[in-house]
Amino acid sequence: MGDVRRGIEQRRYLRGMLFPETAVVERLYGLSEDEVRSAIRRLRDEDLLQLHDDYQETYFIAVGPGTPGREPADTGLAAQVADLTARLQELSSRVQTLESMVLGRDDG
Repeated sequence: MGDVRRGIEQRRYLRGMLFPETAVVERLYGLSEDEVRSAIRRLRDEDLLQLHDDYQETYFIAVGPGTPGREPADTGLAAQVADLTARLQELSSRVQTLESMVLGRDDG
């Protein structure tokens, strides 16, 4: 959990990025499946991860309000453009994920 928080603060993880699969997280951190699922639940409770049920337990980074490292709200045009850009990047990341999932299934 700390690594995800630091990654968001340092902008290594951006909104819309795909979170690694549970098995990958288990191997990277030497955790059990239960420990990973518990951490994912806590990250979701903190609005740092979003589960998209349509994608079979696929999680995306969701930088919510009050998240460390998030810039304060600005109602100016620059902030609106930045928000739209971030949303476009998030949608693009999701489309790429879905395309790779669909293409991966078609290959098998």
